Amino acid sequence: MKRYFVKIILFSLFIGLTLSGCGEDKRAVMRDVTAIPPSPTSQKLADTAVDMDGTVRQEIRLGLLLPLSGPDAVIGKALFNAATLALFDSQDRRLTLLPYDTHGTADGATEAMTALLDQKPDLIIGPLFSHSITAIKTMAQEAGVNVIGFSSDHTVAGNGVFLMNFRMEEQIARVIRYASENGYARYAALIPETAYGNRALEVFRQAVTDQDRDLAAVEFYPPDSTKLVNPVKNIAHYKERRRKYTREIDFLEKLGEEDDFAQEMLDELKSVETIGDVNFDAILLPEGGAMLTTLAAWVSYYEIDPTKVKILGTGLWDDEMLFVEPQLHGGWFAAPDHTKSHELLTRYQDIYGKRSPRLTTLAYDAVALAATLVRQEKYPDFSAEQITNPNGFSGIEGLFRFRKDGLIERGLAVYEVGAKAFTVIDPAPVSFVERDKPEIMLIKTPEVGQADYLEAASHPSSPADDDRPFPYNPVQKDAAYSPDQ
Repeated sequence: MKRYFVKIILFSLFIGLTLSGCGEDKRAVMRDVTAIPPSPTSQKLADTAVDMDGTVRQEIRLGLLLPLSGPDAVIGKALFNAATLALFDSQDRRLTLLPYDTHGTADGATEAMTALLDQKPDLIIGPLFSHSITAIKTMAQEAGVNVIGFSSDHTVAGNGVFLMNFRMEEQIARVIRYASENGYARYAALIPETAYGNRALEVFRQAVTDQDRDLAAVEFYPPDSTKLVNPVKNIAHYKERRRKYTREIDFLEKLGEEDDFAQEMLDELKSVETIGDVNFDAILLPEGGAMLTTLAAWVSYYEIDPTKVKILGTGLWDDEMLFVEPQLHGGWFAAPDHTKSHELLTRYQDIYGKRSPRLTTLAYDAVALAATLVRQEKYPDFSAEQITNPNGFSGIEGLFRFRKDGLIERGLAVYEVGAKAFTVIDPAPVSFVERDKPEIMLIKTPEVGQADYLEAASHPSSPADDDRPFPYNPVQKDAAYSPDQ
C-alpha cells in the first residue's frame, strides 16, 4: 500500500492557533506556544521521548486513516492537509504522521489498519466513516492503541474509540436551553423520516422535558423536497385556521358595503390567509442545505409567523447560504465559536489555494490534541485517562472534552441568523465549570391554550387540495444527505 510519512521540522511559520490542555484551575486556556519560549525541559522533550520502561525514542507516531482516494478523496485530502498544518504548528520534532488510504470503505480501512499497525503507532487519528471505524475497532483494541475518529455515528464510540465531531445532540440541547431561558415555553418540531431525524426527535423530546417545557406538536416529513406540503400544513393547523378565515370573510361580506366596520375588517384580513395562531411558540427544523431552505419557505407560506414563533436549528444551519433566506432570519442555532475556525479556514485557503471543507478543523484539533498530550508528559501517554481529562481542552473549535464513553462534549455559542452574518447572542463558555453551572429559568405563560400533541401526527401519502398557488416550484436538487458518516 502506498503510504506517506510526514516528519515534523521546526519551521518559522506564523502560528495563529494552537490547542492547549487545561490545568487544575478548571479553566480551558488557549495558549499560543510561539508567544512563549519553550523551557529547557520542554525543548529537551522535543528532541526525544521516553517510554514508561525508560526507552528513549526519537519519534512519536500518529497514524492517520483517511479516504485519500475514491469518491471521498476531496474531504480525505483536506483532512490530511489540516493535520499536516497542526503538525507543523506543534513545533515538536518528535511527531510523525503515518497516513494510510482507507479508500472510504470498510475493507480499505482494514487493509490500511493492518499496514499501519506494522509501524507501531502511538495513536490513531481517523477513520472518517462509521463503517471504517467498526472495521478497525477490534484491531485497535487488540493492539492497545486508542482511536480518535471523525464519524458522526455515536454508536461506534467507546472501548478505545473517541469521536471528534459536531454532535447534533449537544446542539439541540443547547439551543432549547437558551430558548427556554428566554421565555419560550411550547415547542414543536418538523422531523425528517431518517435515522438522523429519529435521533433528533429523541434528543429534542428530552431537552424539552429537561427544561420543564411543553412539547406541543411533532410532524415527520420524507427526505424529498416535493413532499413537504402536508407535514407543514398539519403542524401549522392550516386547514382549521383557513376555514376560520373563509367563514369570517363570508360573514363580513354579507354585512354589506354600508357596514364601515365590516369593510375595515375586510381590509385588515387582506394581508393574511388564516385566522388564529399555532399552538407553539418555538419550532425546531433539524435540517440543512437546499432541503432546509425549501422547508423554511413552506413554513413561512403556511403562516407560521416568525414574529410570534422562534425558528430553531442545529449546526446544519452553520451555512452562509442562510443569509439570503429571509424566512430564516432571526432564527437561532448552536455551534462552536467561529472566530478561530474561520481564521484557520482562511489560512488553509491561503496555503493550499482552495477552500477547505468545514470538517477539516476536526483533523487539526485531533493532531493538536495529540501534540498537547505529549507536551504535558515526560513520555508519550495517549491513554483514555489523558484523553478524557475532565477539565477539557481549548482548540480551533473552542472548548471540548471527551467523555468516558468516547463521545465529545463542546462549549457551544448560540447564533442568530441575519442578512449578512451570524450574530452571537449567547457566547460559548470558556470552561466546563461555567458551562455546567445551573441557570435560573424564566417562565413564560403561553399565549395559546390548545391541547398538547405529544404524538406525531400521521402523514398523508399525497398532498391535500389547496386553494392557493404554491409560492414557487420547490422541486430542486437537494444537497447530499448523509445523516451519519
